[in-house]
Amino acid sequence: MKFGLMTQIQIPRPWEPNSEINAYQNMLTQAVAGESAGFEYYWLTEMHFFKQIGHSPCPDLLHAAISQRTSKIRLGFAVLLVPMHNPFMLAERVATVDVLSQGRVDFGFGRGSSPYMTEAFGVDPATSRDLSNEALSALMKMWEEEHFPGFKGAHFDLPARHVLPRPLQQPHPPLWVAASNLSTYEFAARQGVGVIGVTRNSIDETRDAIRTYRETIRSADPAGFVGHVPNENVAAFGIACCHADDRIGKDTACAAARWYNGDNDVELNHVRFASAGGKDAVVAKFRARTNDQLIADGMAIGGNPDSVCRQVEKWAEAGLDQMIFVLQAGNTTHDEVMRSIELIGEKVIPRFQSRGEAAVA
Repeated sequence: MKFGLMTQIQIPRPWEPNSEINAYQNMLTQAVAGESAGFEYYWLTEMHFFKQIGHSPCPDLLHAAISQRTSKIRLGFAVLLVPMHNPFMLAERVATVDVLSQGRVDFGFGRGSSPYMTEAFGVDPATSRDLSNEALSALMKMWEEEHFPGFKGAHFDLPARHVLPRPLQQPHPPLWVAASNLSTYEFAARQGVGVIGVTRNSIDETRDAIRTYRETIRSADPAGFVGHVPNENVAAFGIACCHADDRIGKDTACAAARWYNGDNDVELNHVRFASAGGKDAVVAKFRARTNDQLIADGMAIGGNPDSVCRQVEKWAEAGLDQMIFVLQAGNTTHDEVMRSIELIGEKVIPRFQSRGEAAVA
């Protein structure tokens, strides 16, 4: 089991004059602490216009800053919204972070979970899938060939150019897609890419999707893969809190999970969950469970280190390769996030490392 951290940079109201400045500085501090604690990945989302919910429109700039403060932790995009970027710009920016980080980038891509974001950039939802496929085809050629030969399709007419800088990882960084819906697991497998699920879907709901992913990616025709190097990996992100007091840890994680999944008064929730059946359906799923039931179902990860280990182990038994903790969510404070990072690094990650070493032996 590998461990990662993820943030959308959530800033619930009420705001203070320095709320955004503090949130960005806290994010950098948490990334550095995560590396020191033994986390292997730090994931950032791309979100536009979602005040309170996600103040992270430029994850490439944020990862560039993190790259200069760390040396080992991998820097993941989860995900960059392909239809909203010119392929040249996307190739250049991701490769720049790969060079700055000395080859630590993981590239997650997607079309955007809500038209509220994409339509503002002139993207028609009806054509966004074809647009994304064209952009990705061009992007792979830009990274794989020293001199990009050009690309012409229904949406792009790109001239031949030397696309610089070249990514340090050749022929390209590891590729991922996000999966808020369980059907996306099989889609990711057919593309030969890793999948990042969400614990809004319980362990029992996700288990079969992981099994299908494994079977599909191992039997799929490599000619249909997006890149030249397949990435068979299953990750999932869960809203989490680790605390010395088991009850406080569980309740804090569940409160953050409920807030993250729409149980709040943020005015944009009605457009945020467009791909998940709407806000009411998501909120109802969480309200139907007590805090202990959310923990038991793996829909929030919380408690003391022993409890967190047991919950991660359940996800590992379901087939997960990487557990991604979203510690900065809802009204969880920076101090609580830092305490969680420290406890997980001291008492959770080492247990799984020792188990892995024992299995190898």
